Amino acid sequence: MVPAQYMQDQHMDLDHPQEEYQEHQSELAPEPEGKRMTKLRGLLDKALYETLRTCNFDAIQECFPSLAAANPEELRVAHEKVCTFLDVEVHNEFEQIINERSIIFKLNALDRLIEDAEQKGRTAGSSTILNLSPDVAVRARTVPTKEAEIERLKAELERVQLDNRRLGNALNHSKAEQAAIKIDLLESYNEFQEGSKNASSIPIHEMEQLLDAAMLHVQDL
Repeated sequence: MVPAQYMQDQHMDLDHPQEEYQEHQSELAPEPEGKRMTKLRGLLDKALYETLRTCNFDAIQECFPSLAAANPEELRVAHEKVCTFLDVEVHNEFEQIINERSIIFKLNALDRLIEDAEQKGRTAGSSTILNLSPDVAVRARTVPTKEAEIERLKAELERVQLDNRRLGNALNHSKAEQAAIKIDLLESYNEFQEGSKNASSIPIHEMEQLLDAAMLHVQDL
């Protein structure tokens, strides 16, 4: 019920390994819920409330007008059961996720890190310490990765452009060859046409004499 990507974003590399926490979890008191866990639970309740409010009984009646007219009480009971089931299942799955992934521990550790950093900033009293919002801090962490991806894409673009230039040169060369072949064919055709024209202008008896002379010449060879 809770988006997997949201929960994965909470998986952070903190000072205390998850394995160590899970080993001693049964020996220690339950981890109290900090500010971020309380806010996360509140967001769940708000989202679930809005979902159930949207799927109200009036909306169900519009979806099943015949049943609403014939037996509205039965439809109301079914609606209540569905809402109860959804509420219970969502909370159960939410609790399962936070337990399996130690979300409370991780969020509390993040709270402590932030509080320690703020305390050190107040103690140092230095004006050079930046008060960055979480969004700005996250974006700052992702800048090197994004810059590396940009460089990779630039290199890929240069490679594609080089391939395109090579293919363009090969295409131009092929076009030049085709043009030369076309010229040769045209010249051969013109010569054939000229020969045909000349042959048609020779009288038949002269053409026979030329053919006889040619045959004699071939026999002499």
